[in-house]
Amino acid sequence: MKRSKSTLLLIEQIIVIAIFAFCAAVSVSIISSAYLITQNSVDARNALAVAESAAESFKAFGGDADKVVEMINRDIDENFSLDMTVRDDGGNIVFADIVVIRVDDGEELVTLTAAARRGVR
Repeated sequence: MKRSKSTLLLIEQIIVIAIFAFCAAVSVSIISSAYLITQNSVDARNALAVAESAAESFKAFGGDADKVVEMINRDIDENFSLDMTVRDDGGNIVFADIVVIRVDDGEELVTLTAAARRGVR
């Protein structure tokens, strides 16, 4: 009789440990996902700051993309790459398509279009 009670107790403890292990595994998975979401959010926020800085610099330098790229690349985080394509319509306005790319996986995080008056500083 005593032996059956100890067997029942052992089975109960095994079930409790199994449930605890399952809950721990689920928790680790959720925490890992939350970390990745947070990291993507931080990268997107930083990439947006770089793109906005490039757009404002493009306007400030009167559409001189070479100066903008030189200045931004000097200050940019090594995790990002700036791609800037200038479109000229032949008038007083110059447009720039600004793309900030994450270096690790090549994902485009932010795309902006900026306009500047030619030669205005």
